[in-house]
Amino acid sequence: MIWHNATASEVLDELLVDDKQGLSSAAAEERLKLYGKNILSSNEKSSLIKHFLSQLTNTATIALIIISIISYILSLLKDVPNAYFSLLIIAIVLFNAFIGAFHSHRAENELSHIRSVTNSTVSVLRDGILKSVNSAMLVPGDIVFLDVGDYIPADARIIDCNEFRVNEYALTEVDVPVQKNGDLLFEDITPIANRLNMVWAGTSVVHGQAKIVITETNIDTEIGRSNAILAQSGGDDVPLNNQLDSVSKVINYIVLTFCVVVFFVGFFVNFKTQNFANMTVDMLLNSLALAVTAIPEGLTPIVVIVLSFGFARILKNKAIIKDPTTAVALAETDVLCCDKTGVFTHNKMSLRYIFSHKGLVDTTCDSISDTEALAIKLATACSTLENDHTESAIEKACLVYNSMSRVDIDSVYPHIAEIPFDKDRKTMTVITMINERPFAIVKGAAEKVITKCVDIKADEIFKINEQLTNDAMRVVCIAIKPLVEIPANPTAEEIESGLTFVALLGLDDPIRSSVIKDVEFINNIGIKPVMLTGDNLLTAKAVARRIGILKDGSLAITGDELNLMSDEELQQNIDKYTVFARISSNDKVRIVKAFKANGLNVTITGNRIEDADAIALADVGCAIGKFGADATVGNADIIIKNNRFETIVKTIKETRGIFVNIKKSILYLLGCNLAEILTVLLGLIIFGGMPVSALQLLWINLLTDSAPALALGMETPYDSDVRGKGNTLASSIFNGKTIGYILSHSIYITVISLIAFAIGGGTLAFATLIFMQICNCYNSKFFGTIFNKCTLKNSFMNMSCGVIAALTILLCVTPFGAVFGLSPLSFGKLLVALGFGLTVVPFAEIIKRFIKL
Repeated sequence: MIWHNATASEVLDELLVDDKQGLSSAAAEERLKLYGKNILSSNEKSSLIKHFLSQLTNTATIALIIISIISYILSLLKDVPNAYFSLLIIAIVLFNAFIGAFHSHRAENELSHIRSVTNSTVSVLRDGILKSVNSAMLVPGDIVFLDVGDYIPADARIIDCNEFRVNEYALTEVDVPVQKNGDLLFEDITPIANRLNMVWAGTSVVHGQAKIVITETNIDTEIGRSNAILAQSGGDDVPLNNQLDSVSKVINYIVLTFCVVVFFVGFFVNFKTQNFANMTVDMLLNSLALAVTAIPEGLTPIVVIVLSFGFARILKNKAIIKDPTTAVALAETDVLCCDKTGVFTHNKMSLRYIFSHKGLVDTTCDSISDTEALAIKLATACSTLENDHTESAIEKACLVYNSMSRVDIDSVYPHIAEIPFDKDRKTMTVITMINERPFAIVKGAAEKVITKCVDIKADEIFKINEQLTNDAMRVVCIAIKPLVEIPANPTAEEIESGLTFVALLGLDDPIRSSVIKDVEFINNIGIKPVMLTGDNLLTAKAVARRIGILKDGSLAITGDELNLMSDEELQQNIDKYTVFARISSNDKVRIVKAFKANGLNVTITGNRIEDADAIALADVGCAIGKFGADATVGNADIIIKNNRFETIVKTIKETRGIFVNIKKSILYLLGCNLAEILTVLLGLIIFGGMPVSALQLLWINLLTDSAPALALGMETPYDSDVRGKGNTLASSIFNGKTIGYILSHSIYITVISLIAFAIGGGTLAFATLIFMQICNCYNSKFFGTIFNKCTLKNSFMNMSCGVIAALTILLCVTPFGAVFGLSPLSFGKLLVALGFGLTVVPFAEIIKRFIKL
C-alpha cells in the first residue's frame, strides 16, 4: 500500500489494527519475529566462525597453507627430518586466525551493545492500554502517541493530530518545522518532504500532539534505507578504516616486494647446495611465512578492538557514544559549550538571601521575619512553570520557613488567571485574591521587574542585586499590584507596570567540586570552554571567573547584545567571548554557527526541547542528564547520563586516548614487522642463510603481534598524550615523523638481531628478536620518556609480556625448543639475549628526543 495515498482508516485496515485498542501483545510478538527489532542499523553481526573464515581470506595465508601441505608431502616422500614443521606452520596460522576472530567478534558485540543502549521509549497502545515501550520493540501496526519533545523512532501514518509540527532536518536538512495534517492525501509519486500526512524515523516533535500508526521499522524506514546505502558505499566505516585500508595496501605491496626479493636472494644463495625442488618449496615457504608475518592485517581489527575498549571505559563513566564516527569529532573538539546550571553547578538550588525594605537577610545564619516569610509565599504562589529547578527551590523554602507546600499555597492564593513566563519579558504573572481583593503577583529577572516598580529606591535595590549576582546568586524579584477588578484577558502591557516591590530572593547553586580542575585541564589540552546560561550576566560572570572560564582577555555578552550583531559581526567577534548570558535557544544556534564558520569543531550540551536544534547543528551534541527531552536525546551524538562536566571532560580525554592508543599500537606493529623482514633479507645477503626460520617467524608473530599490540590499546590515556589534536587526527598517524620513528626502531632491532645471529646462531637471534620486541612494547607506551611515568601500570601488558618472555626462555634453554628447530642456549648467552633486548630502551629514549610525536 502507498501509505500517503490512503486514508487513515484504510491504513489501519491494511495493518489489521484498531486504533482504539492497538495491537495485542501476542500480535506484537509475532510481528517482532517477522520484521525484527526496530534498530536503525543495516549491519548484521557476524558469527565467530564467519570472523574466523574472514581471517583466512588473505592470499598470502592461503598460499602459505597450500605450500606447507606440499612441503609436508615432499618431506614424507623423501623421509626428511622434522617433516612436522610444515604442519606446525599451518597450526600456528590457524591459531593466529582464531585469536584475531575472537577479538573482532568481541569488539563487534561491544559496539553493538553500545548502540543498543541509546534506544528511547515511546507511548504505545497495546491491549487497549497505553504502555511505555522501548522503541526497538516497535512493529508495523503499533499505535503510538506523540507529544512535544518526542523523538520519532519509525516511519508512520498520522491518524489524527492537533497543531502538530515536526523538525525533519535529520532527513531533509530543512530546519523549518513542518506542519502535519493526517486528513490530507497525496499522489503516489510525492517527494518525502511533501508527504504531510506521514512522519519519519529520526525526526522530532516541536509542537502539538499526534496519534500515529507505525508503517515501517528498522531498515525499511526512509532513514534506514539511507543508512544501508551509506554502509554499502563505505560511509558507515569505523573511524580510520578507510585510511588504514589504503595504508595497508601500500604496506602490503612493499612487504610482498621484499618477500619476492627474499625468495630470489635465497634461491641464488642456495642454488648449488640444495635439490632444486626442495629449495624452491623451502624458499616459497620462507617467503610466504615472512609475508604472513609482516603484512599488517591487524591494523583494521586493532582499530575496532581499541575502540571497543575505549567505549567500554566511556560507558563506565556514565556516557554513551552512539556511533564510532562520533569519537573522531569529539577528539577533535576546539570549543566546548556547556550550560552553567546542572553542568558546572549541582542544579540543587536553595534560598540563601532575601532582601526587602527591612534589609538583607542571610537565611543560613539569620532568622527571617514575617515580611520575608510573606515574600516566599508570594514567590511560591507566582509560578507558571513546571519541573523548573528555580521554582522547586522556592517551593522547598516555603515548606521550610512557612510549613506550607505548593498545594497549601494554591489554596490560599488561588490562580484566577496568569500571564505565562516569557523569555523576552523574563517575567511571569499570576492573578489571585489577597484579603478578598484581586492582586497581581509578578516574579522574574530583577533587572526587568525593578524597572516596572514605583516609589522605590531603585539604585539601592540594583546595588543589592549586583552584590548578590557578583556572589554567583541567581536573583529573582517579587512584586505585587492591587487590581480594581479581575481582568478578563490580562496582558503583560496592562498588568506588569506600576508595581510595588516586595523582595529579592538570592538562590545559591553550588559549583561542582571538580569543575575548576576540569576547566583547567580542558584549557591545557587546547579546547576553549564556553559557558551558556539564561542567568543574569553578573551571576554568569561571577561563576565563570570562579571556575576559570572568564579570564583576562576574554569577554562576556548577553543575548540582547548578541541580537544587535549581524551573523557576520558575530562570526568576526565570537572568539573574544567565553560567557553568554540571558541567551535563548536561537542564540545557541547562532553561537554554534559562528564558531563553525571560523573552522572550529564545536561540542555543545543541552537537555531541553529548545536545545535540539543546536545539538543537531554542532559537530558533537551532548544530551545531558536522565530526563532530557526525547528530541534532544535523539538529535544528540552523545548521551551524558549524569549532568557532570567531569563526565564530559573524561569522555573527551578517552576519545583522544583511543586514537593515541591506536597510533601506539600501529607504530609498534609496523616497527616490529619491518624489523623481521629486514633481519631475514639482510641475513640472507650477509650470511647466506635466514637468521630465523619460517616456523620461528610465525611463532614470533603469534607471540609479539597480538597481545602486546592489544595491551597498548588498553592503555589509560595520559594527560600529556591528549594535549592538542596532533595525536588524534587521522592524518597524523602516518607522517614524516612517524615513518622516521618506525624506520629507526626497525633498523636498530635488525642490526642487533644480526649481531646476535653472528655471535650465537639462530637461537640467540630468535631470543634477541623477541626480547627486543617486548622492550619496544614498553617503549611504545609513551611518546615521551618512559622514566617519568609508571611504566608497569598495565597489568594485561605485564602479564602478556611476562608469558612471552617465559615461553621464550623455556624454548631457548630446554629441549622443548627442538620442536621449533632451536638448540639450547647457555645461561650466559641467554643473558646476552636479554641484554640485547634491553638496549632498545636507551636507543628509544635518544630517538624520542629527536622525533617528537
